[in-house]
Amino acid sequence: MALSRKDLLGQDEFWVFLFLLGWTLLNWPMLTMAGRSIIWGMPIVLLYVALIWLMITVMLYLFERRHSG
Repeated sequence: MALSRKDLLGQDEFWVFLFLLGWTLLNWPMLTMAGRSIIWGMPIVLLYVALIWLMITVMLYLFERRHSG
């Protein structure tokens, strides 16, 4: 049986997975993988952290939206 997005966001295991994914992606070894690389005049580490932060913020928004409505 396929789960819809609404059903998936309601499962506690999904939120534990997102927490662990965020923790892993913002862990020090993952941050050092970019080294001193630069793209568009910015260090890749800054872009990486901004994208992970954005992903976590969107997931928290979806979580809050589901529980408030």
